[in-house]
Amino acid sequence: MDFENALMSREPNDILTKILGRFILNLKPQTRNLSIDQISTTVVGVLSEYLKSNERTVFWDDNSKGNVDPFEGMECGFFAADWDLKLKILRQLVELQLTHAQDVKAVIDRAWGVVHHKHKKEKGAGAADSVPERDTLDLKPFGQDSKRGRYWIADDSPRLYISTNPWKMSASFKAISSTREEYLAVIDSLKSSAPAIKKGQKKSKIDTAHLDLVEGLQERVEKIDTELTRVARVRKKIEQNRILMAQAELRETRTRRQAQKPDYVYYNQESEDEYQFAEEQDDEFEMEEEPQDERKRRRGAAPVATRRSTRAAALNANGKREGSTESSLGGWRGERRSARLGFQDPFELERAPKRARTEESTTSVGSADGSSSASGQVNENETRKVKVKRTGAAGLKPNEIAMEQIAGKKRSKFWVYAVEPIPEPEPEGMSEGESVGMDMTVVNGHVEH
Repeated sequence: MDFENALMSREPNDILTKILGRFILNLKPQTRNLSIDQISTTVVGVLSEYLKSNERTVFWDDNSKGNVDPFEGMECGFFAADWDLKLKILRQLVELQLTHAQDVKAVIDRAWGVVHHKHKKEKGAGAADSVPERDTLDLKPFGQDSKRGRYWIADDSPRLYISTNPWKMSASFKAISSTREEYLAVIDSLKSSAPAIKKGQKKSKIDTAHLDLVEGLQERVEKIDTELTRVARVRKKIEQNRILMAQAELRETRTRRQAQKPDYVYYNQESEDEYQFAEEQDDEFEMEEEPQDERKRRRGAAPVATRRSTRAAALNANGKREGSTESSLGGWRGERRSARLGFQDPFELERAPKRARTEESTTSVGSADGSSSASGQVNENETRKVKVKRTGAAGLKPNEIAMEQIAGKKRSKFWVYAVEPIPEPEPEGMSEGESVGMDMTVVNGHVEH
């Protein structure tokens, strides 16, 4: 009944779509346009291709000596056609599969034992273990009543057909039951019309066929009940899926990510470390005012996000969180570190400057201590050209002066040329050791005469 209702309908439906899709795939395995909105166009294209040949089809015209395209002049497509035209198209597709589909022909040949190439071995799905039974492919009458009417059954449903002699041109074929109640009514009608046979009387072939038909129809009642239960379960599942699909269309779903940043501020007035977001325009403004040298230095640094935690959020130049002051100095004290690592030694001013361990180094210590007064004579113009840190491990010593960049040398932002000032001449009464110390100059940490 579902198939008949689909044929009578003028709208696209899933039943005919699946049937047409299977037929098209048997003829054209590489076809992809099999959706419900494109299957009609695909059927028109495939059928018109076979109708162009000289093979006689259902649509053969004796006057034109050729096939007539059934879709010529139709703009509505397959689903909007009449039910009889749909049946003719389906029948023609079945005949084309029996003639041109190699897989279908191979299945039929294996069922009837036909072997075309005996010297070749079968592979894959064509192996001997997958040979279908002939009864599953050949539709024969289920039985015959006393009036010579043939009864046909296609599956385990209560659908029952009756026909006259199928070998005559005037044969009729119609359905007499579609439900379980109609099926039982047919059995009761056959029982009432069964021929009366007396004891000892010999049964004729017609009478025997009629009684066998009634017995066979009664044995199918259990299979029909099982099939109806399965169909009801499948219908219920399909209906549930339709309801879910309808609800999904009405439900509002989130189609894209939010463009606004979420704000996780607790608005705690007592907390000193408040979580704040910076506007993108402010960030761009700050980047424009930042010096070029500073931007180059921070180009590779990762962006530092604001925090609302009460823990210390101080980060070094590498983007790592530093520990406490005591813990960080525990592993640093006693050796000089570059300012690139973010180290600033508070004990730098307390320690005496390091000297090369030479014989003359002992005489130059006094000069280094006494040169604090000369540190005020640093040329300001030179320091402006060369940016030098005053504090930290990489800073200048109190007795050193930063020099200009030497021509031909690549400029570096991590080190500079530094020298000690030339001491003023001392009185003649100065000792020899002190004069030697005044003539010594430290260049890049090395003592030279």
